Amino acid sequence: MSRNAMERLLHRLCVDRREKQRFKDDFQGLIKRFQLSEEEIEMLREMDVKAMQLHGVNPMLTLGFWFENANDPTPKAYVDALVNGVAAQGESRE
Repeated sequence: MSRNAMERLLHRLCVDRREKQRFKDDFQGLIKRFQLSEEEIEMLREMDVKAMQLHGVNPMLTLGFWFENANDPTPKAYVDALVNGVAAQGESRE
């Protein structure tokens, strides 16, 4: 798996306004530029920060990713996603 590619993408989604907008508007186009497994693509699509951390992604990157891109970017929603998984949050990128 390509944890490093995922971490690079998460960092860009936290610091680059254009990448963040592309994540919202053109998810498929954005991820084509990174060598990600299907599992990693699904984690991103579903905003599954719990799975990302279990995959070995740096928790600071998942935190920044959540606060910059989630529909409910609150600390409570982030903790809920870590504890209960993303299904409870209703987050998804089509």
